[in-house]
Amino acid sequence: MTILAETWEYPRIGNNREIKKALKAFFTGKLETDALLQTVPALKNMVKSATVRQQETNAS
Repeated sequence: MTILAETWEYPRIGNNREIKKALKAFFTGKLETDALLQTVPALKNMVKSATVRQQETNAS
């Protein structure tokens, strides 16, 4: 039995595509698992901070 898989595109999450770069580095062996798992929470914090700032600006 042969199973074929195809990835169309990396996710483009982050202003500088941080998740794409982290995944690529991980799959090529240049990034450890712990560093990969730290990338997503760091981006979530960045997005949350930006959202709060935007809401504060809109409320003014």
